[in-house]
Amino acid sequence: MSDRVSYEESYRLLQSQGFLDAGDIPSLPARAPHFDDEQIGISFFRTRLADVKLDGLTLPRVFFGRSEIRNVSFRGTDLSESTANWNDFIDVDFSGADLSRADLRASIFDRVSFRGANLCGVDLRWATFRKCDFTDTDMTGAKATRAFTWLLRLSRHQRRTIDWQTDSGPEPDGG
Repeated sequence: MSDRVSYEESYRLLQSQGFLDAGDIPSLPARAPHFDDEQIGISFFRTRLADVKLDGLTLPRVFFGRSEIRNVSFRGTDLSESTANWNDFIDVDFSGADLSRADLRASIFDRVSFRGANLCGVDLRWATFRKCDFTDTDMTGAKATRAFTWLLRLSRHQRRTIDWQTDSGPEPDGG
């Protein structure tokens, strides 16, 4: 998305809205965050993030853990390589967002729009989806098991591009 603001501008916006402490902007983490990292970067842990628009931001490698994200818009936001385990996403808009290579395991997604989002290489195992919209979502290489009840909501093309797993694999850490 060409009109995304930079990582630095995105960080400053989160600071100005009170989501992050004031101070220097840390460098972007070199890899996806893990729940027990000493320096985790941008993190929402045991937090309620609600009723806010965080559209068009550049926030790769964010950590969401044991949080409730409700009525939040991430339209067009880069959240690639983020970790989002053990969360409740309710009435969230990820339309046009980049969630590529994110770990979304063991989260609940209720009335979430992924319309036109990039879910390439995302790990969806252990996740629950209720009334979600996957219209025009790129799911190439996304990890999923055939046990998901939301399969009928996916197009034939999406079902062909998913990296089907024979089992759910281990639960994510931090549970």
